[in-house]
Amino acid sequence: MLYVSLILESLRARPRLMFWTAALSQAVLWTLLPTLFYSAPAGDLPIVLAVGHEFQLGSDRGPPLAFWLAEIAYRLSGSMAGVYLLSQACVVATLTGIFALGRSTVGTAQAMLAVLLMIGVGAMSVPTPEFGPAILAMPIWTMVLLQFWRAVGEGRSEYWIALAVGMGLLLLTTSLSWLFFVLL
Repeated sequence: MLYVSLILESLRARPRLMFWTAALSQAVLWTLLPTLFYSAPAGDLPIVLAVGHEFQLGSDRGPPLAFWLAEIAYRLSGSMAGVYLLSQACVVATLTGIFALGRSTVGTAQAMLAVLLMIGVGAMSVPTPEFGPAILAMPIWTMVLLQFWRAVGEGRSEYWIALAVGMGLLLLTTSLSWLFFVLL
């Protein structure tokens, strides 16, 4: 008799449930850990908040959208927990975009494996509580790729406007967006 791991069987039978379990588990973990155990904001987060506090249209640090959103999240929550939650919302949005793109190209089970691999690599390398332009660019770039695939790969013309909006948001997020556009 052949035995299959419960995790592998769950991946095959209920990939969407596994996706949301993995993505939301990471979000809850990386929102609670910094909130409870960090004595100071992570990495460059104090600089991000300082630049965003002025709501300037531009600075020497780059386009303003990430700085503005960090300041708004801080003001709404009254603590760093709001900024950590915003960062994790960006991570979950990135994983959702990767899952949707993977479902469109290779299938649901393989898309779930791609997301699990991203979570594993991200846990070892990407400091997700450290919100800034790079963290905000992740979901926007993922959505730009998804819209590009739907417009060009699937030939669905209604996604061209969403692609243009995503590219505009990316221009407001990072000065490296031109490199992304050239790669696209």
